[in-house]
Amino acid sequence: MPLTPGSFTFTPARPSLERCITDPVPSSIVMGLLMAGLNVGSGAPLNGATFGGAIGGIYAYHVLQCPMEQVHGRRSSLHNAVSGGTLGGLAVARGMAGVPFVPPNVVYGGRLAPV
Repeated sequence: MPLTPGSFTFTPARPSLERCITDPVPSSIVMGLLMAGLNVGSGAPLNGATFGGAIGGIYAYHVLQCPMEQVHGRRSSLHNAVSGGTLGGLAVARGMAGVPFVPPNVVYGGRLAPV
């Protein structure tokens, strides 16, 4: 049966909550190991917290995005910004992460001297 114009409609698949919890596990492990390896190469200690934090952070990012995709029925860059911003804000507020390219004294309440 040949496809005619208008005979095919695109309906995005909505992941189930079970898939939201299980699907990100393999990619979180792979990317978490990669990120932890980069952190260790940059001077972070080689321990379970370094690896667990990286893997857990990436997993949490994926798990936060999934319900938003279910509600809207599609992927969106807004979901990316909200998930990443929420986790990043919490990590910086708790002193677990820094802001790239910004000195720590600026982030944690120090004042910049006028030039």
